[in-house]
Amino acid sequence: MGECVAKLFKESSTHTTCSWKGQANYYTIVVNGKENKDAAWYYPSTKEKAKPIEGYVAFRGGVKVEV
Repeated sequence: MGECVAKLFKESSTHTTCSWKGQANYYTIVVNGKENKDAAWYYPSTKEKAKPIEGYVAFRGGVKVEV
């Protein structure tokens, strides 16, 4: 994650557990002073079957990502 983008993400205290992926950690996204709570999540360390998604960030509906 680039430094500019990382400034938009605030670690959340929310964590969920999937039986086949493992524990997900969440971010609250802050843009122009507005918070979108738990709008992004990632699996820092997955179970074996989910290794292809390890470390990637996912976004819930309503989050617009531009490159």
